Amino acid sequence: TVKFRKGWNNENIVACELAQIAERAGVAAITIHGRTRDEFYGGKADLDIIKKVKESVNIPVIGNGDIVDEESAKNMFEYTGVDAIMIGRGSMGNPWIFKQIQHYLSIGEKLLKPTNQEKYEILKEHIELDITYKGEAVALNEMRKHIAWYTKNMPDSSAFRNEINHIENKE
Repeated sequence: TVKFRKGWNNENIVACELAQIAERAGVAAITIHGRTRDEFYGGKADLDIIKKVKESVNIPVIGNGDIVDEESAKNMFEYTGVDAIMIGRGSMGNPWIFKQIQHYLSIGEKLLKPTNQEKYEILKEHIELDITYKGEAVALNEMRKHIAWYTKNMPDSSAFRNEINHIENKE
């Protein structure tokens, strides 16, 4: 498989050509991100280019970019005709997104959002797993950004994020 962006910049949109080259080279599937390298994370993902890539090849195409909830996932499928989706930043601090999208696409209704207590329990588990895998010093340094994502939009989250940037141990 191969993943690429729609192009380097808006003057060099090469996604369809690259998709066709990849297909001829024997690639089994393509993931296309709907932004240029210059756009990085700015602006909106270009669903039109994802649709054009899908229409230009006969292998599975995975759409990527701006999938942050159930509606954006459904829209990616319906508008572009992709075979699958890839979720990136939309999952940061929100590991529930996969189950939520799967449920919505299958049943047509939204699941309840996780409570703050559920977020807390998963966050604790995430920290423990990261410490087990990487060691406490490395894990805690990296977990600061994850804690910020998990607690985004919670009451007093800004002050809390300031505190977690000074944590030195898991307690």
